[in-house]
Amino acid sequence: MNNKQIIGLLVHNHPGVLLRVTGLISRRGFNIDSLTVSPAGLEGYSRMTMRINGDDDQVEQFISQMMKIVDVKKAEVLPEQASVASELILIKIRNEAQDQNDILAVTAKYHASLVNLGEHSMTFRASGTPEEIDALVTEVQKWGILEMARTGIAALEIGDNCLSE
Repeated sequence: MNNKQIIGLLVHNHPGVLLRVTGLISRRGFNIDSLTVSPAGLEGYSRMTMRINGDDDQVEQFISQMMKIVDVKKAEVLPEQASVASELILIKIRNEAQDQNDILAVTAKYHASLVNLGEHSMTFRASGTPEEIDALVTEVQKWGILEMARTGIAALEIGDNCLSE
């Protein structure tokens, strides 16, 4: 079955690591749906969280290929049922006076905060699962999306398991 799966990587924090990881991804024909890189909380390491589209065999191959990169110390699938995932969006929507209350009602369903009100636009900040963010985007498209920026997925396994050495 082909589906989106979240992968966590623990990598050395050295110049060029991101290039080596993305280069391998490109050479092997994988497509990344989302990529986030941040400090890992361990001295000298970064955490990469990515979502790729593939079946179980493709994801297993992906992880195997990642582990061949010297600077990758750990790579694992973050199971959907055993992980918490979130992303952030800033979204600017066309605002006509007659639509303002409807826009506010829809964005409130997604706990989006109004961060800027322009003469002809409204800018919101929201966080949630990728599916919730996708649903928000779909619902506000009817008013016209002027601009948006998404952070990419951040995910951690629940419980005591950690992506560490």
